[in-house]
Amino acid sequence: MVRRTALRILSAGGVALLLLWVGVGNPYRHSPAHRSEHLAAGGIQYRALRAGQGDTTLLLLHGYGESLLTWRLVIDRLATRYRILAVDLPGFGLSDKPAAAYDYQTFEQWLGKLLAEQTSGPVVVVGHSMGGQLAAGLALAHPERVVAAVLIAPAGAGINRLLSDSGGIASPSTQWVAAAVSFVLPMHDSAWLSESPADLAYRPSRDSTAARAARRIMSRFDFAAIGERYRQLRQPVLLIWGREDPTVPFEIGQRVAEMLPCRRFVPLTALHRPHQTQPDTVVAEMERFLHAPKCEDKW
Repeated sequence: MVRRTALRILSAGGVALLLLWVGVGNPYRHSPAHRSEHLAAGGIQYRALRAGQGDTTLLLLHGYGESLLTWRLVIDRLATRYRILAVDLPGFGLSDKPAAAYDYQTFEQWLGKLLAEQTSGPVVVVGHSMGGQLAAGLALAHPERVVAAVLIAPAGAGINRLLSDSGGIASPSTQWVAAAVSFVLPMHDSAWLSESPADLAYRPSRDSTAARAARRIMSRFDFAAIGERYRQLRQPVLLIWGREDPTVPFEIGQRVAEMLPCRRFVPLTALHRPHQTQPDTVVAEMERFLHAPKCEDKW
């Protein structure tokens, strides 16, 4: 009887220790690396991720139809040296989708407020595709805050001529296809980003405001709005482009590189999203550039 009681006590104690170890002391217990938050700027609520530390903030802007999750494979490696602020652009992800124009000028106003109200100190803008165009626009409009830019296949000087008209506006067929694609890309990754139950339940395909925003962006956003103004971008720029990019073709990248007064141009054997398909290479190039931003001779 005594032996049986002792075994029960030992068993109960063992279970308690096991639960304690799993709960707080287990080095192999997995939990999301980050937690999302909601930030307000200029009347817009953004889903955002903050990470890292340092004197310089990297402001990460995704492309059309995506979300801050596009940066999953680069954020953790950059956060060891820099403060990170990644957001869902208005109209996408879990950020607000107001009944607005969604043209280039409106986005620049929104992001100018975000820059002013939610960042401090020097900022490096990092953007891909549509987000790259917006990053370049912020660098042009706020040279006192933006000290450098990393542009990955940015729009701004046009996109594939099969996808747009001469003014940089998406063709009608492209508008509907792009709007549909924006609903199938992932909005959540519970293994990487912790979110509230309400946020995790959000699905853009069930949100009529998301559909409206996707169509308005495609029909009103000018993907050639910067054009020759790339020549006025005085900050050092890291320009990364895929040679096989079907969305913003490499020849546009060559033209943008020629216009930039101070740039490092890195062509890669890649399509439109090298930060997702070749993250090690992209992070290595970013770290090299951010350590000592500088210009290279024209080729």
